[in-house]
Amino acid sequence: MASNAPILSLLALCDELLLLIFSSLDIPELLSASRVCYRLRSIALDPILHAHRLQYASILLAYSLPQRPPLSSLLPPISTIYLSSTRFRARTLSRCFISIKLNRSLSRRPSASSLISSNILPEECCRQDSRTGQIVWGGGVAPGIIGMKRKIEKERLKDGLRAWIARRADAVEKRLHSGQEREKPSVRNLVQRFARRAGGKEREGRWGRGVLEKRKRSSDPTRTHVLGLKRFWEGVGRSGSVMT
Repeated sequence: MASNAPILSLLALCDELLLLIFSSLDIPELLSASRVCYRLRSIALDPILHAHRLQYASILLAYSLPQRPPLSSLLPPISTIYLSSTRFRARTLSRCFISIKLNRSLSRRPSASSLISSNILPEECCRQDSRTGQIVWGGGVAPGIIGMKRKIEKERLKDGLRAWIARRADAVEKRLHSGQEREKPSVRNLVQRFARRAGGKEREGRWGRGVLEKRKRSSDPTRTHVLGLKRFWEGVGRSGSVMT
């Protein structure tokens, strides 16, 4: 069933209630309400309403002004809320200097091709300009993707090296178990080998006339040599005694 209750509207209220409602509105809202009808316009322009609004504003200002922050706390370098004309011009001038310095630095920066040749910039991140033919930044693969790709390649290389080392270790272990692993040279043998190389001496052969003569010269006198010399001098002594 449809309700028979009357529909309440703003115009059904009395003027005192409308003045109380309008006292809490701002100026733009009062202007919009005054354009609805003549009654609301007359209420919006009532001097009692504006006197009440001025009284409320004076009370609000008397309460808020002592609580505002001091000017020293709003000035730089503590804060940048309040800027004087001198500070504003100084800030504008510093921005101009920064833009000039940035333009000069950008003009002296190295080209993309030199960075690619120095392995600083990935080649996949750059593209070749169709107009100038130069290599410029952008239009290629994202640097994050290239970094992930290189990381994956490094991990694959590490895995390959680990597998190779594991295979070599297995082969050495098999040789040790089968007895085919040769004995490692000692430090003395290594020192002698390097000493021969430093002196320019080559390994000599085991046979040959020169080798035998060299061995005879360098070897000490044997027992047969000593006995032969002893018999010779004994014979010389006997012959001398017979002659006398």
